[in-house]
Amino acid sequence: MRNGDYLTRAEQQEYDREIYRRRRARKRRRRVRFLLICNLLLFLLLVGGGFYSDNLTYGTCYVEAGVEVKAQDFFKKYKPDAVFVGETPSFDIHTPGKYRVTVRNGIFIHRCTLYIQDTIAPQAAVEPIELGYGQYCRAEDFVKDIQDATTVSVVFDEAPDFGQWGEQNIVILLSDLGGNVTRMETKLFITPVLADLQWEVGAVPPTVDDFTLAGQDRKLLAADIDTSQPSRQPVSIEVDGVVYQSMLTIADTVPPVVEVKDVTGFVNTPVSAEAFLVSAQDTTPVTAAFAQEPDITVAGSREVALIFTDAGGNTATASAMLTLTEDTEPPVISGAKDIAYVMGTTVSYKSGVTVTDNSGAELPLNVDNSQVNLEAAGVYPVTYSAVDHAGNTASVTVNITVLSTTYDLNEVYGYADNVLASIITEGMSEYDKLRAIYSYVKTNVGYISHSEKGDWVRAAYEGLVKKQGDCYVYASTTKVLLDRAGITNMDIEKIPSKTEHYWNLVDIGEGWHHLDTTPRTDHPDIFYWTEAQLMEYSGQHRNSHNYDHEAYPEVP
Repeated sequence: MRNGDYLTRAEQQEYDREIYRRRRARKRRRRVRFLLICNLLLFLLLVGGGFYSDNLTYGTCYVEAGVEVKAQDFFKKYKPDAVFVGETPSFDIHTPGKYRVTVRNGIFIHRCTLYIQDTIAPQAAVEPIELGYGQYCRAEDFVKDIQDATTVSVVFDEAPDFGQWGEQNIVILLSDLGGNVTRMETKLFITPVLADLQWEVGAVPPTVDDFTLAGQDRKLLAADIDTSQPSRQPVSIEVDGVVYQSMLTIADTVPPVVEVKDVTGFVNTPVSAEAFLVSAQDTTPVTAAFAQEPDITVAGSREVALIFTDAGGNTATASAMLTLTEDTEPPVISGAKDIAYVMGTTVSYKSGVTVTDNSGAELPLNVDNSQVNLEAAGVYPVTYSAVDHAGNTASVTVNITVLSTTYDLNEVYGYADNVLASIITEGMSEYDKLRAIYSYVKTNVGYISHSEKGDWVRAAYEGLVKKQGDCYVYASTTKVLLDRAGITNMDIEKIPSKTEHYWNLVDIGEGWHHLDTTPRTDHPDIFYWTEAQLMEYSGQHRNSHNYDHEAYPEVP
């Protein structure tokens, strides 16, 4: 502004801008001074806090391996709230080494160095070992109860000579991760007797010389050694007054020697690998199998590969020719004949009836008795049929004549009820009822060598009233008592031969069992017998109870 003069508009605007710039400059200088002061204060705070923080912890810590390390251990003063930073500590107390560790207490985080060191040598106990000749062991087998904070390796200072029998001095070295080594001494004794001896099946049994390496006085302390079958047998051997144990392994290591033949058959008829085998020379049983199942759906000749395996798993291979032709010949049904049946008895449609086929295959025998009414007297057709693998069929039709009973069944029931009233008491189990019926028939019916067959009611009458009869009477008498006692039962008969025999099947809720009340000269107690029991007895007594298993339910 000039003295006495007014500023022009442009001058006034320039003046105002100058004033504005000066004010902004002053504000900028004040802001800079404020930030400088704040930064200085923050720097002083951080430096002072750092000095304070570093003064709270140990920068470096040393600890013996295996000792537990806590976050509080890094603070000069105990800090109950101190924790490691992270989910788990960054070190392993069982592994020596240098670790960077981060701990926190409150807002302060501290980084420290942890040295885990192992300065203590491992401790353990050693014991001597006795081995049979041919056995081996590890250094660890001599040592037990190892004590050390780190992993310990166990090695021989010098490996034993397992091929030399007698006593040897053994030095074991135990080394931990800290480099500490413990030296321990023990003994190894290797006996002059083989720990294991393998012998070929079927060979002449081994002698004491086969088991032992040395010794003046040697002998086997065992019964006769059986080499006929693969097995493992412990054997005791005495050498110079000391008894040692050996294990004898009877093994089959030689493959079978086989002879095969070509086979002819029919299309779609199964053929077994055994059909090709002529002979097999081996000390153990030999099984046959196809390397690949042959195609039996097409006529013609083809080569088949066979594998023969003995009990030792040794195999021999061979090949043969299989020739198949079309089969146009139907099966043959034999033994089918008319049947006479008395109402109230049992009937076995398949008894004595067989089916054969030119293929040699076993075929099922089908029986169509759908038109038969065993409750009404009359003559009814029964048709037997069979189909072979080629689809050829055969059938035979016979008649079954159903006859009325000649004795009053209700009258026989009355006699049976009187007997049951005298031998059955309240609260008896089904088994006890069965035993009471069995005992009654055995002790109250006398045996005679013959009776009329075909009418079980008559036979039961003779057993209950006349109290005598043969096996058919015994079985029929037992049947009516079982029926009236409510015990499920079924008649069963021996396959026809020079002699006949009848007995009963019973089921009291545990499956079918055999019951035979007929007395025999050797006085067997055939009461509630299993299939195995009866078949064993039958085999020892000229097939006394040989029956058609397909005609009756399975007996366990």
